[in-house]
Amino acid sequence: ADPFAGMGDDEKEYHKQLSDNINKRMEDSISELQERHAKGTNELDDPDRAPTGSAYKVHAQMKREKMMEERRRREEMQRLK
Repeated sequence: ADPFAGMGDDEKEYHKQLSDNINKRMEDSISELQERHAKGTNELDDPDRAPTGSAYKVHAQMKREKMMEERRRREEMQRLK
């Protein structure tokens, strides 16, 4: 089955270029990942993007503090009743 059936020549050329571009980018990305993995740096490159990075830790700490404050308020309200 021809994936370009029913298309004009311009459309075929556009889709071929798009497909080639996507394939090249994917191949480059795979090569980069393979290289990082071989060097052992695949998880050391950007720790702030990982779920254990500093931004995640700050967010988690703020969430814990908010929950503790809400709990403290509920307990205070129960105590005052």
